Amino acid sequence: MKKKFFFIIILSFFFVQNIDAQSFNGGVLAGAVTSQVNGDGYAGFHQLGWTAGAYVGLPIGENFTLQTELKYSLFGSHSDVKEEEYGLNYYNLRLHYVEMPIMFRYNLGNFTVSGNNLDFITLEIGPSLDFLMRYRDETAYSPNQNAPWLFFSITGNLGIHFDLSDRLGLGVRSMNSLTPIRLKGEVPLYSWNHYYNIALQAVITYNIKAPNK
Repeated sequence: MKKKFFFIIILSFFFVQNIDAQSFNGGVLAGAVTSQVNGDGYAGFHQLGWTAGAYVGLPIGENFTLQTELKYSLFGSHSDVKEEEYGLNYYNLRLHYVEMPIMFRYNLGNFTVSGNNLDFITLEIGPSLDFLMRYRDETAYSPNQNAPWLFFSITGNLGIHFDLSDRLGLGVRSMNSLTPIRLKGEVPLYSWNHYYNIALQAVITYNIKAPNK
């Protein structure tokens, strides 16, 4: 755990250093996450979590921006009452990640609807590198202390962001693991029969300085 913590401190220092660059727009974000794990036998976005972090964006062309982020997020899975009534055990999985998304963003400033410019809307897509810091895995209220959740995984992100003002914004994302977060038995690594995060995220963003569109 100490090695993981030191690793995150180094990443944070590198990230903060980039925010000072003149050509970058940067800010902070915080919000809510609802998630489930594909492969655990439980269905539904029943695990509520949160996310918080910072971001920097670099314009790479007309209406295009490359945005990097550093976030701490809570994902996982949770049984619901109906599943327990049908005989499934109580289950609670909480996965704490440091995420490093790399998002390609396209602003809709070249489009209008009924005479209204859509420059307040930005579409975004990209992967994130996810590092598991700690977890809590319980079945029937008993901890699964040696559950083999993987330290590193990659997630695909697809989202939309709305500018509420020059500095405030609202972002919504769908997030799906591209690589397993836990392996299942002798199943080949390339198979989709392992465990994968699936999450929905909503955040409020605050730009340190007003972005140039």
